[in-house]
Amino acid sequence: CPHCGTKAHFKMLFLESYKSKNGDRIYYVIFKCVPCKKLILETVRFEQNRYSNEVNLKFSGWEDMFPSATILFAEKFSESVPAEVLADFKEGIICIQNKCWKAASAMFRRALQSSLIQLGAKEELDLIDQIKSLPTLTQDIKDWAHNIRIFGNWGVHPQDDNLKNVDEKVAKEAQSFLEEFFNYVYVMPDRVAKARKSDQTDTAKLDAETSNS
Repeated sequence: CPHCGTKAHFKMLFLESYKSKNGDRIYYVIFKCVPCKKLILETVRFEQNRYSNEVNLKFSGWEDMFPSATILFAEKFSESVPAEVLADFKEGIICIQNKCWKAASAMFRRALQSSLIQLGAKEELDLIDQIKSLPTLTQDIKDWAHNIRIFGNWGVHPQDDNLKNVDEKVAKEAQSFLEEFFNYVYVMPDRVAKARKSDQTDTAKLDAETSNS
């Protein structure tokens, strides 16, 4: 389920279809997730045999889901990651969904570079040098970033931008890196800060109750 993440039965509530100009039949289906009871809209296509004058449909596959599971997944970073950084990350995920590996890689690189600058790296440095310059990053994170081809130093010409041979594996590794990077530099520090604030509040309440007793 894109809402709760549970692998569960979906209950179909509504089904409607229309015939496209080329004879394909597209169905809109509304499901309800049984555990969380939220709704999901999906589309499925049946392709018409182009060489037949009769209805001759073949299942083509499920096409779109709303809400998108991956976009909802990105929302978990919304409370910790800066909005402009997260916007680039989300756009990269949309590119992943549409199998646009080069575009996804470019957006993930942009998200990472914006984040590094926001964390204090100098703008004039190349991306790898920005990563190396931040003392708060572990060596493991630096080594991982260094081994992802798209995070290399980009040239000013298309042949130098490291995107020519980008494939699904590279794009998805960049996504995985950014998720871990966000967890390390934003999510965990944010959780620690909130936990400390909560502890301080509880301590203050306890001190107040003790002094009044």
